[in-house]
Amino acid sequence: MRKFIRMITNNFTYKILAVLIAMFLWFFAHSEKTSEITLKIPILINNMPADEVIINDIPRYIEVTLSGPSSAVFNYAENKPVYPINLIKTDVGNYIFNISPSEFHFPSGIKIITLYPNSISISLDRMVSRTVDVGVSIVGNPPDNYELKGIVTEPDKATIIGPSTIISNINVLMTIPVDISKFKNTITLMVPLSTANYKMVTVQPQAIVVIFKVKHS
Repeated sequence: MRKFIRMITNNFTYKILAVLIAMFLWFFAHSEKTSEITLKIPILINNMPADEVIINDIPRYIEVTLSGPSSAVFNYAENKPVYPINLIKTDVGNYIFNISPSEFHFPSGIKIITLYPNSISISLDRMVSRTVDVGVSIVGNPPDNYELKGIVTEPDKATIIGPSTIISNINVLMTIPVDISKFKNTITLMVPLSTANYKMVTVQPQAIVVIFKVKHS
């Protein structure tokens, strides 16, 4: 009996202090205000092959609504979490990545209320290059008593670079429109080539020399 009493009374002050701290922590954990916030978690694409490109529109964020102790919820938000998608073993084609709440590593006590979207579709295509003819887009006609005798381009071809499914259908790349309604003599212009109608396509050179041969009729 004495041994039991000594076990209780030995370092009695520290034991009382430990009990008080434990009670305080328990009280704090159970009395802390619950908060609910909606976060936009950025989607991070990792390890995409250098010769491939995503050709469809994918969301930039995953929206999650979280509920839990205020300190835990806001601390999680301040850590700026991201959602990674790894494309290291993917090839050209279509993929669906399902998003599960279990993939998020939330602190204890935090629950997901909503999650959107719950899947992401990604279409991958091969980046290729191709040489095509160039054409000149014109607007209007020369003034009265003048006529366009011919158009010369330098160079007469260009190299386009982009997703194979897109550039395989391009045979001629046009310039931006040129208004010739005031041309009364031969004029040489540097005119940009237009890729506005072709998503994710670039061109070299970006502009060509165009000679408009206009003469009095």
